[in-house]
Amino acid sequence: MKKALLGSLAAFLALAGCNGKGGQTTASQSEDFRSVYSLDMQSLDYTVSNKAVDNENTANFVDGLLENDKYGNYVPALAESYESNNDKTEWTFKIRKGVKWVTNEGEEYAELKAQDFVTGLQHAADFKSGTKYLVEGLIKNFSEYEAGEVPFDKVGVEAVDDYTLKYTLEKPASYFYSLTTYGILFPINEDFLNSKGSGCKLGSPDLNACDFGIVDPSSILYNGGYILTNNTAKSIVEFTKNQNYWDAEHVYINKVTYTYDDGSDDHSIMNGFEAGTYTSASIRGTWSTEEFDKYMDKYKDNVYIPMTDGGTFSLSFNYNRRSFNNTNKTTDAEKENTHKAILNKNFRLALQAAFDRVAYLKQRVGDETAAKASLRNELVPTTFVQIKGEDYGKTVAKLVTEQTDVFGNSLDLSEGQDPYYNPDKAKELLAKAASEAGLTLPVSLDLVTLSTMSFAVNQANSLKKSVEAATNGQILINVMPIDKDAYYAATYLATSGNESDWDISTAVGWNPDYLDPRSYLNIYSPVNGDQLISVGLNGTSDTDNYQDSDKAAMEAVGLFDYQKLLEEADAITDDLDARYAAYAKADAWIIENAFAISVQCTAVANTVTRSVPFVGPYSIAGQGGNKFKLRRVQKDIVTSKDYYAAKEAWLKERAKSASK
Repeated sequence: MKKALLGSLAAFLALAGCNGKGGQTTASQSEDFRSVYSLDMQSLDYTVSNKAVDNENTANFVDGLLENDKYGNYVPALAESYESNNDKTEWTFKIRKGVKWVTNEGEEYAELKAQDFVTGLQHAADFKSGTKYLVEGLIKNFSEYEAGEVPFDKVGVEAVDDYTLKYTLEKPASYFYSLTTYGILFPINEDFLNSKGSGCKLGSPDLNACDFGIVDPSSILYNGGYILTNNTAKSIVEFTKNQNYWDAEHVYINKVTYTYDDGSDDHSIMNGFEAGTYTSASIRGTWSTEEFDKYMDKYKDNVYIPMTDGGTFSLSFNYNRRSFNNTNKTTDAEKENTHKAILNKNFRLALQAAFDRVAYLKQRVGDETAAKASLRNELVPTTFVQIKGEDYGKTVAKLVTEQTDVFGNSLDLSEGQDPYYNPDKAKELLAKAASEAGLTLPVSLDLVTLSTMSFAVNQANSLKKSVEAATNGQILINVMPIDKDAYYAATYLATSGNESDWDISTAVGWNPDYLDPRSYLNIYSPVNGDQLISVGLNGTSDTDNYQDSDKAAMEAVGLFDYQKLLEEADAITDDLDARYAAYAKADAWIIENAFAISVQCTAVANTVTRSVPFVGPYSIAGQGGNKFKLRRVQKDIVTSKDYYAAKEAWLKERAKSASK
């Protein structure tokens, strides 16, 4: 999982040139890369963190067994080769010889060995990795080790010798190779781990006595393309090329610099771009129409709209709100009225029909073309996989219309258009919800937003405007701008559903970890779904936080029925078409019930850049696309003509590559 943050400026600009043809920079030369960030890293422990703000950086510091090339293929990295048995339950990787671990000073520490991957997985289990759900029930006996039922030498990971690594799985998993770009399967040198405190010792974890992975460059070793050389909170982050990297000849950018930007100045990034300080910038929807048009004209030969990514950001409902610091509700009756409304399917569908997502997205990206390009209509992108040669989303749409008439006789989930916005339908559904649940209208919903980012405030107000207009004021949106620390604590950095202090939120999203619909759909599993916190719930496996009220809310919305759909799909391992079709039923359940309302991918805006397009690693799943390896920055601003020509050539070559 990569739990993504909607307000991340760095993520917004990362798409500007991630993936070619460029101006005056040769294949072996590059300018430095310079951009902005808005949230400090929370951890450097790449085997434990599930935060995109961490993973986007640590992917450059430590390599995995495989990585992505510029077409999205999985190619050798720390593994020179790999193979599986016929039923995909045993995977063997041959480790590349001569790979060096180095310190943050660039000094050689040790050679990478197969045992380092065993150490990495045990450390992840010991410290209750935020991504452990990826391997629970998959790698043999991993869950049993977590439960204290077996020693770690019974877990299905083995260093056969110094350069041979073997994984044994509980069940077939044809996608397992794509998991290897994710941090939980990354290596750790045990000697170095032990040097970071007595609490780091394998099998005897103590977070308070272990400094491995704290936010300090010296807390980890490096075997990736870059070393973290500066990390000053709310100031600057710098990576420098690792001169001892095993594939240093393909690392062209020598230095990566991120400067802190709290988002309060709408012009700071464009001003920095024009001064040559930043590599990319976007033409902002928060500017006046006159100013937006002026910049669109100024850069008419350079502006382009990037490709969408695999991330999905949703409007989430808080199904079991327990914290009420961010509210103007004054009575328990008001709180209970909102709670009853949120638990009602037709109320959620009414909100979805009342929400003008295009108008909402225009507040950030500026025009309707870019806004529509940013739309996402289901949790799993419609083209993520194919079912019998047809886009996955078509199967989902058919299933939805078979189960409900809310969307008419047909439903088009393709991107670039909004199939849900329907004010008349919103009024009809709200009336039905009020009757079913005994609601007192109007229903008030608290929506927290980030006070320092004008586009976030504008988007919240846009949501308020469209919903209140479409429901004749019978659903009221209480916009609550709060400071950054309070906002993150209530949303992105909440550690349990108890801390989710809002009624509805658009704060967080999800990027997939591997090439299977399960990577998206399991996030709402009532057992261990990684995004349960983002809907105000605690999973049944979270023994520290799970409460009877969580169970009651899950039962009320049918989440245990959803779990059955997940289990039925995951049990199919010998027929990918059947497996994907079964997962489509779970995806359809989310839409039928408006359990969460898909809103957008990582927003794509009218962009200008000096990043050479379509040369860097490409990945729709996992961490591979975050690497700066292969990327280049040129001196001149990329032209629109060059960008779209590079895109056309890349799409053709990618199609050829995929057919091999």
